[in-house]
Amino acid sequence: MISIIICSKKGNISEFLKSNIEATINVPFELIVIDNSENKYSIFSAYNEGVKRSSYDYLCFIHEDVLYHSKDWGNKVLNHLADPKTGLIGLAGSYYLLDIPSTWYKAKPSVKNLIQSYAGKSKLPKTYSLKEAKEVVCVDGFWFCSRKDVFEKVAFDHTTFEGFHFYDLDISMQIHEKGYKIWVIPDIIVEHFSGGNLNKQWLVSSYLFYEKWKKYLPITVNPSLKKKNMVDVKAFRDLLYLHKKYNYPIPAKTWKLGWNKLGINLITAYFLSIIK
Repeated sequence: MISIIICSKKGNISEFLKSNIEATINVPFELIVIDNSENKYSIFSAYNEGVKRSSYDYLCFIHEDVLYHSKDWGNKVLNHLADPKTGLIGLAGSYYLLDIPSTWYKAKPSVKNLIQSYAGKSKLPKTYSLKEAKEVVCVDGFWFCSRKDVFEKVAFDHTTFEGFHFYDLDISMQIHEKGYKIWVIPDIIVEHFSGGNLNKQWLVSSYLFYEKWKKYLPITVNPSLKKKNMVDVKAFRDLLYLHKKYNYPIPAKTWKLGWNKLGINLITAYFLSIIK
């Protein structure tokens, strides 16, 4: 029923995760683990390889540092994807994407239904929950599911991108542009043991994503929800901060984008990036 696709930097997933999946999924499944211990794949090419190897009609892409807390989650996936208008489901995402290179969760309010833990850190886990499914424009990549017929129309863009960032936002945009609905669902709880890593590779990929999709941005599936104040300023502040952190020169087009979006508030974003 479900092909579970995992890109493993260790070469294989833990027996603990295998046992957890077996104990909770409650439908026939296959595990397709792409051995990336030698770093020969990007996440884009690894997932494309996983789709190629898959034999079931339903696809579930997960990170290898997760734990299922919900029983019978396989049937819940099948139920959510039974609607042919639905192309993608996830456990975290956003109604809105900014027209500034940024993370999906900067365009608040975002939507989450998971337990976020931080392995090796002193931060306590945080539980997010939903009462009902929420339509979004994108989902986070730690867990998402789709159907094989959807992936006959889309694929992870390994020609534009390298590395391990923006595969989730890019595939979300592809599926959205094909006319499918995307949902964050309320009835499956997964614990994720790591947060995002906004490194230099993320910064480079953020520009690639922006250049690819800028004619569609900003984009929302809920026009009645307005952005919170200063969202654009904070997003641009964070962009400038990452340039400073990684000693990555700020291109002229970034300053031009900032002026066009923020006007005089570009100065505010700049000073905030210095003191961050």
